[in-house]
Amino acid sequence: MENSILIQFAYFLVLTFNSILALIVDMATNQTFGQRIRELRKAKNLTQRELAERVAARLKEEDRRGFDVTYLSKIENDKMPPPSTIAIMQLAKELDAHSDELLALAGKAPMDLGQTLKESEAARLFYRSAQELNLDEDDWKTMKALMEYLMQRRTKE
Repeated sequence: MENSILIQFAYFLVLTFNSILALIVDMATNQTFGQRIRELRKAKNLTQRELAERVAARLKEEDRRGFDVTYLSKIENDKMPPPSTIAIMQLAKELDAHSDELLALAGKAPMDLGQTLKESEAARLFYRSAQELNLDEDDWKTMKALMEYLMQRRTKE
């Protein structure tokens, strides 16, 4: 049981590290969520209308509200805050982008991370403890390496 909790911590920490890394990249480039969406959309040679229609279709499949070209335009021009986590996940799929990067730019946590924190008191305690340590970039890299080592060790068992 203890090993299982350790693996959950490892997974949690890797997800957290990925989100923080994306946020650090954003800080370095000073790019907003909307600017990144525009950049990714143009790289895929999509018009705003095409992307909005694709995202709307994905959201409709999940019985979610619409997503239109006007809304996308406002997001890209930083006139509206980033959309819901679900909409961001669908944007990431359509743009072949990493959802953690887009979620970090939007200031949102991945849904699975929230679920882990909701379900596991140990994960919440671990996260709070890590926050209280005020880890720097090297500390996070060390923690990530440790978690990867533990995950590799588990797969060998």
